[in-house]
Amino acid sequence: MHTHSPYATAFAAVGKPIPVLFAETAEEFGGQIPCSDFELIGDEAIGAQVIKYGRDTNAVLLKKHGLFTFAQTVERAADLAILAENSAHIAWLSMQLCAQEEISDEDIQSLYYRQQNIYGQK
Repeated sequence: MHTHSPYATAFAAVGKPIPVLFAETAEEFGGQIPCSDFELIGDEAIGAQVIKYGRDTNAVLLKKHGLFTFAQTVERAADLAILAENSAHIAWLSMQLCAQEEISDEDIQSLYYRQQNIYGQK
């Protein structure tokens, strides 16, 4: 799925990844949402950037453009787009308050594992 949601696109516009500042970002994305290199629209270069930066995640920002999410279903990709926008919004609000402390890589992996393999699983 591809969106130009305002907060995620703001991060893309300045070429910054969406940081992991709260648990939901860790749980759903397993780390920060990366931002690709800039490519002009109109050929396969954009797809190459999405593949390059999205290899280890399910969302990527295309620099100076917008957000891409990918999943097994359109519904899940839409959910991820909403979650990514929420993560970007909370990150932006947090940046207005003070210096941010990202969640540690160890805790990110723990939260991601729990969400993907334990929480709500039967």
